[in-house]
Amino acid sequence: MTKPHREGSGARRAVVWFVVVDLCAMVLIGVAGLALARRVAVNQAKDGAITVVRTDARHVGPLLVPGAVSGDPAATAALDAVVRTRVLDDDVVRVKVWDAQGRIVWSDDPALIGEVYPLDDEEQVALETRSTKADVSDLTKPENRDEVVYGKLLEVYSGVRTTDGQPLLFEAYLRFDGVDSEVNQIVRDYAPALIWGVGAFFLLQIPLAVGLARRVRRAEEERSEMLEKVLATGEQERARIAADLHDSVVQQLAGTSLSLAAVAAQLEQKGDTETAQVVSERAAALRQDVRDLRTLIVSMVPPRLHDEGLSAALGDLLSPLPAQGVQATVSVAPDLDLGPTAEALLFRAAQEAVRNITAHAGATRVTVAVGPAGEGRARLRVVDDGVGMDDATRSAARAGGHFGLSLLTELVEQAGGACTIESAPGEGTALTVEVPDR
Repeated sequence: MTKPHREGSGARRAVVWFVVVDLCAMVLIGVAGLALARRVAVNQAKDGAITVVRTDARHVGPLLVPGAVSGDPAATAALDAVVRTRVLDDDVVRVKVWDAQGRIVWSDDPALIGEVYPLDDEEQVALETRSTKADVSDLTKPENRDEVVYGKLLEVYSGVRTTDGQPLLFEAYLRFDGVDSEVNQIVRDYAPALIWGVGAFFLLQIPLAVGLARRVRRAEEERSEMLEKVLATGEQERARIAADLHDSVVQQLAGTSLSLAAVAAQLEQKGDTETAQVVSERAAALRQDVRDLRTLIVSMVPPRLHDEGLSAALGDLLSPLPAQGVQATVSVAPDLDLGPTAEALLFRAAQEAVRNITAHAGATRVTVAVGPAGEGRARLRVVDDGVGMDDATRSAARAGGHFGLSLLTELVEQAGGACTIESAPGEGTALTVEVPDR
């Protein structure tokens, strides 16, 4: 069986959406991975800077004599010489030595010596525990005013001791562009493996998505074929039963009604008026039964459904209602293109709804509307202003052997559709059925 182009395009759209969503996910993973790699690189760069400053602090340590802290010219000159020859370079641009009160006791910038700025908690901990920390320098702080000319800096501070055991804080400022260069190199090392890994994972998923879409499409095609066979078999069986009824029972009853009418006429001629009246009434009742059976046969096999379309068949379905005092209206979207399966399902749904309305609702107005529901689906809505019902009433109807709506719901769901009923006592009933339009 050849399926409509829509199903193939729907499968392709599903694959395209999968690829797009998967690609977006891969991009996010890649960006997150690169961000993580950069963070790791920054931490590694900080660790490297910490190692450098610890080494510098060991070089400076022996020169941190009491005189260097108190301002002795010889001691400070010796400290200055070592710092300028072994610590300061293209990367390390500033050195400060602080005491526990936040006073700068020495710096390669003499203008800072003697100034006091309170140490923050981390600096205080580093001073007391002789630990080393690194962070991006806050150049807005007044003690960093002279470092603004260097741009972004990384400050590393380490707790040290003077030769007589006084705790001090050795602080060095490193250019961040050197750190950035190291970070970028680490990211460049990580990026190819990350990009290739993510890309390979993405490419591997495409054939999986295509294969899954094909399997889903095959399953949908098999389900549609099965449903069409079920509906076709049902239509054939209803047609066979209708033909049998028409050719046997209906013809026999019609003949019997004619015979009874003739008997009634003969009795009337013989003067047996009373018996003639009874026979005549039975003949009339039999003719009504014949009409009812013919109506039932037509409803079992609506002759105009596939020949003239759903609108004509629904019009025929509702045509008896005005004679029963029920105002009925039908509307079918003119541009609605339905396949035979969808037409049959929607007609059977409307037929079941009208049957229930006629038998139980006591309605004065019925509206049947069919139109598109979007995404290759069609919607039928049957609304009446009858007595309505609650869940208990529906359950009691099923318990009493009225399975019409239950069977309809099951058939619609097997077709990939949905059937809902909105009703309340005294507020009428609305049946909504959505099915694929093919």
